[in-house]
Amino acid sequence: GKYANLMFDELSKKLARKYPEYFEALYKNLRLANVRVFSNTYINLGFMAGCAGALLAFFSGFLIFGFGILDIAKSLMLAILFFFILLFVFYYYPKVIVDNRRREIKNDLPFAIIHMAAVAGSGAKLVDIFGMLLHSKEYKALSGEIKRIMNYVNLFGYNLTTALKFVAETTPSDGFKDLLNGMIGSIESGGSIKSFLKNKSEDTLIR
Repeated sequence: GKYANLMFDELSKKLARKYPEYFEALYKNLRLANVRVFSNTYINLGFMAGCAGALLAFFSGFLIFGFGILDIAKSLMLAILFFFILLFVFYYYPKVIVDNRRREIKNDLPFAIIHMAAVAGSGAKLVDIFGMLLHSKEYKALSGEIKRIMNYVNLFGYNLTTALKFVAETTPSDGFKDLLNGMIGSIESGGSIKSFLKNKSEDTLIR
């Protein structure tokens, strides 16, 4: 990342200013995918990987095609092709992660809601319910989202409502976002989380 920033940071920032619509989509997917690299660094890594792949393809072309003038042109075309293929892979990789996470969370969410409603019925606090879900290890797709909620509360000292808002803004799942926003609404209005989760679990069973 350090070398990629030194080599390509100026280029990537210039392209981001010139074509903001493409880069905004990438920035959004990087955030939703929870890729633990700064957005500009990720782009610079993509350029570096593309250049490295292009060089490798160019020299490999000599072994495949030969050393004639036409062969050099073929090797150059192969290098350009590899460069754009690797850029394409880097650009769409976060979107693939987001789509996979969204699908996995959708599969786990109904069971997690029913589980939460059952535990809430015993009078457990919401933060303890999230902790219980995390430690049960039954909902792997949700573990990353729940872990971030717990970290905001336990490590950074935010109140639960603020933690839920932060995670709701960055989760790739619309269903989980709706669940968190519903919890936020119940907390801020002084409603019962127990009743909210019970109603939500009943809706889940009907669907």
